[in-house]
Amino acid sequence: MGMSKKIAIFVEGLTEQEFVIKLIQELAGKRGVVFEVRKQHKSLLDLVELRTDNTLNPEIFVLMVNCATDSQVKSQIRDQFQNLKNAGYSTIIGLRDIYPDFKRQDVPRLQQSLYLGLVMDPALPINLHLAILEIEAWFLEELTHFARIDAGIKLQNIVNAGFDPSSSRAYELDHPADTLHLIYNSVGKAYNKTKKHIQRTVEALSYDSLYVDVRGKSPSLDAFVSSLESAIF
Repeated sequence: MGMSKKIAIFVEGLTEQEFVIKLIQELAGKRGVVFEVRKQHKSLLDLVELRTDNTLNPEIFVLMVNCATDSQVKSQIRDQFQNLKNAGYSTIIGLRDIYPDFKRQDVPRLQQSLYLGLVMDPALPINLHLAILEIEAWFLEELTHFARIDAGIKLQNIVNAGFDPSSSRAYELDHPADTLHLIYNSVGKAYNKTKKHIQRTVEALSYDSLYVDVRGKSPSLDAFVSSLESAIF
């Protein structure tokens, strides 16, 4: 397999893993991607699965590491850096939430110290991203997905749950995952970060809408997608 791009992505958990895999598949289109999914366990990266979209000659190889906790994203990148460089990777991307380890007022400080302690090597650039305050803020802004979760979710349900998309932005919410749960809950469904719930939401999202519309409403999503674009193309 002559894959032209090798990208390593470190995320904090299953929600990010499943969302980013789907997002990359949508971005890459017909170019084909192979994902080697690993999960951190006692500081080792256990192989979970190889996931492929059955393209004959996939062009992109993605090492997707689920660090199983926010605080490990950066330290895993640091620990794996030399191996990845030796193995010919072209980019490392890291994604972590801010909540619950930190609060909104910590964001500037986190952004300032984001790269502290990491090797800055032009041969293997590292791009770190914070989902502000949680990745679910990105999902909330993708308003078309609610009807695919349940036709009973109307705009009023969303507003009643504490998010009014006409006058506020989801990144201003203190706990976006709770708000998402409240909206789903208004029609008797739930969002509680189980594999089943994560996959239901990830499948319901419109990646066109995220790409075209939501990016403009969410600077943290825009920055993350820009990193993926640079890595893939």
